[in-house]
Amino acid sequence: MAVQNGFSCYRYHLDLCKNVFGDGVFPDVIATNIYYGGTKIAGSKIIFTNGSQDPWRHASKQTSSPDLPSYTITCHNCGHGVDIRGCPQDPFNLEGDEKKCNLPDAVHKVRQKIIEHMDLWLSECQDTSRSCI
Repeated sequence: MAVQNGFSCYRYHLDLCKNVFGDGVFPDVIATNIYYGGTKIAGSKIIFTNGSQDPWRHASKQTSSPDLPSYTITCHNCGHGVDIRGCPQDPFNLEGDEKKCNLPDAVHKVRQKIIEHMDLWLSECQDTSRSCI
């Protein structure tokens, strides 16, 4: 039964891609995982942020490390993109408004951590003669 439910879910998503993007456009999960490293991410200095109610957080890195920090913003309505757009998300205000969250401080704290990481990484580039790109 679980296989049938898994297949139904898989079929649903393939049909959704077909309806949105047309025939012949399917996600290539294997190629994507090879290119980006799957669970062993092939990169560094990447910040992962997730809202506590974002369904995509399960596909994201959730364990923090120095070159790949990860933060989960926990509050009511903390969905996808809450770090950028605030919550609840407002399609008419692309800059977002963290004050619309029931815990705007949670969003603000993660935004500050993002700034700190970027400042650190950019300063490391300036302190060395090597290219950081």
